[in-house]
Amino acid sequence: MSKNFIGIKNAIKEIQNYNGWIYAKNDINTNDDAKVFFYIADLNRSPEEEREVRENFHRQGFSPYLSKEYIEDIVDNLDQQMDSPRIEKYLEAMRFFKENDAFIEID
Repeated sequence: MSKNFIGIKNAIKEIQNYNGWIYAKNDINTNDDAKVFFYIADLNRSPEEEREVRENFHRQGFSPYLSKEYIEDIVDNLDQQMDSPRIEKYLEAMRFFKENDAFIEID
């Protein structure tokens, strides 16, 4: 299965163009531009085939990071707290959300 890789920073900037879950090789650092891809389950596959696809991703070191909807919510939340946040702030907010299951609060 081929994956269309994109840098995480572009994925955030263009989130409206994607669907599904971001898969990443590791925890995304606030300073990197990790190559990620979006994945949506193929409803034409059997559950066993779908599990094989996801296991293949895992063998290659990729795991689900956050869904498009979570990222949109994180971006919206940060936009309400700051005027024109830098992309690194979005990455920081995503990491905070993933680790704490909560939105970051900017003082």
